[in-house]
Amino acid sequence: MITTVLAGVGLVLLVIGTVGILRFRDVYSRLQASSVSDNAGLGLLLLALIVVGGAEWRDLGLGLLLVLLLVTNPIATHSIAKSAFTQKHTGSEGE
Repeated sequence: MITTVLAGVGLVLLVIGTVGILRFRDVYSRLQASSVSDNAGLGLLLLALIVVGGAEWRDLGLGLLLVLLLVTNPIATHSIAKSAFTQKHTGSEGE
């Protein structure tokens, strides 16, 4: 039951993030939608996989992947935002 809830909420967050990327026009809004939902959604999905697998040695890899995700996603988002700011990105292309 708990794994179904974790996986369901994770998938909903990923879908919301994808819709946000497609709908928003500004690079900063797209980054906000993608980074928050991806971090939370993928984190919940990995947590659901860890819970469904039980506490075994093979789940150590999933735990390390979760830690890697939680560390690298904010760094990547910050790097993209800083690059857009330094290049004086003002909005979406095609306007």
